[in-house]
Amino acid sequence: MASAVDIITYVGIPLAVLGVLPTIYVCLKSYFTLREITKTLHRNGVIAITRSALLTGIVEIEIPRRSIIPLDRNDPNYFGLNPKSSSLKGGSWTLFNWKEMVIGVKSYRLQYHDELAQPQAEIDFEALVAFLLDRGAVPSKDGWADLRSAGLWTPVGTKLLLSPISAEEVLSVAMSDDSDGIVSLSLNWKKEWDKRSQDSLPPYWIRLNPPSKDVNVLAALQALEDDPDGKDPKEVDERGGFLDDASAVSDGLESRSSVRMKISATGIQEAYDEDDAKMKLPLFHLGSGPVTDSTAGFWFCCAATAYEVPQGGLWSFRIPDEIVAIARGESVPGGVMVLIGAMTDEEVPTWRTKSVFDVKAEGFERHVKFVEQSRRVAEEMRMPPEQREEARRKRMQQEAADFHNDFRRRQMKEEQRKEAEVVEAMQSRKLPISIIAEANRKWLLRTLHLSEEASSALLLEPILYAMVRNDSLSRRISVMLDLWRNWSQSGGMTRSHFLAVKEDQVAFSLASLLLLAVRSTMTDPIGSIVGDLQECLRMWKKVRLG
Repeated sequence: MASAVDIITYVGIPLAVLGVLPTIYVCLKSYFTLREITKTLHRNGVIAITRSALLTGIVEIEIPRRSIIPLDRNDPNYFGLNPKSSSLKGGSWTLFNWKEMVIGVKSYRLQYHDELAQPQAEIDFEALVAFLLDRGAVPSKDGWADLRSAGLWTPVGTKLLLSPISAEEVLSVAMSDDSDGIVSLSLNWKKEWDKRSQDSLPPYWIRLNPPSKDVNVLAALQALEDDPDGKDPKEVDERGGFLDDASAVSDGLESRSSVRMKISATGIQEAYDEDDAKMKLPLFHLGSGPVTDSTAGFWFCCAATAYEVPQGGLWSFRIPDEIVAIARGESVPGGVMVLIGAMTDEEVPTWRTKSVFDVKAEGFERHVKFVEQSRRVAEEMRMPPEQREEARRKRMQQEAADFHNDFRRRQMKEEQRKEAEVVEAMQSRKLPISIIAEANRKWLLRTLHLSEEASSALLLEPILYAMVRNDSLSRRISVMLDLWRNWSQSGGMTRSHFLAVKEDQVAFSLASLLLLAVRSTMTDPIGSIVGDLQECLRMWKKVRLG
């Protein structure tokens, strides 16, 4: 018969061993999990503190959370890719090279190595978007509209930026597990998408190229001043300064280099000639220097933004809603366009009041005067010679006085008619900026002898270039746009507005082309993308990237 000792030996010990096996399994599992996690962290270049609780099987990891900003643009690694990027969840930001700073620690408690992740990096949203656009990414209209309206509830996977050569996502909305109430984004990039370099124009910058001679606005204006009669520029001799080369008048304008300038939310931040990048252009007349009363800088930034936005990019300067409303509205009466010679009566709605009564009354008055004159001549013929000569002399004196009085009376009536015509013109139906700008474009091309093929869009860059190079022209255009805003917001044109337009019709025509550009941009799909993008950048200063 087995003793108690035998029972303990043959039964108790195996049971004890079986009871310890789970603990041994947990310890071994914890050890191997820790080793696999350590290898994975090392393979992905992630520095972390790891420790394992052998009896619980939990692996604890502490990974630094980093704040990142793009490198300086002249850094060779700016347009490169990180050769040791991380493939861990939350590590998509490691695709590129950044300036990094540790801002905290993220702790993880894992049971399995495939649960491993790394903290998303924190970055300024605007800096991130600017960097990716500089790399060549393209904004997604629907994505930015969704982010603007839904915010943190934007569906995961919503594409914000697309690759430059396909519809693949570059920047998309990610899971918000690690966002802490901040928008969480994921990054993607492939080497074959890199098509840009340091020579490419970065976001917030605009390049204005010198115009060709057939659309050289500034040279044409100078030629018009030298030749007020409006002869063809090719007929003007060298003394007039024009000849075949339109740029000769404006100090070699055509031979000047392109201009680069950075436009911030408050206006022009810096500018320089591409031929001499070290020498900054002061551009005081556009408000880039000391404070000035001129609004030329404001209007230039509005027009420059309208010019550059359709070409894609990122802009911190926002065209005010009031300016957009003016560009979209109808603010110039059709009668005014007729009076200044830019349009004909057939091209605008009927606005003149034709008075048939005045015409008949003048005809009747002339008839009465003719009959009276005939009667006096007949009476003179019946008089003796002495009295006839005296009567004739008095009649001639009276006719001279009547002629003078009639002339003055007609002159006053003509002035009254013109005054009434101006009043009617200012009260006539207003036309949209598209019609106004097109009529002004044709008038401008005829007056300045520019290329008849020059469209409104083609003229925009030469106008902006001329505003950069010429203080006087930029002020004339800004004054006209100030007046335009004034009559648009005050109910309509006044006589002083009309006289200003008539006195400087060139500035009025150029101003209309700038407003047309603003209207076209705001109605263009690209314009709505920029509006949504800017609003998102305003709402979300920081994002989590990973």
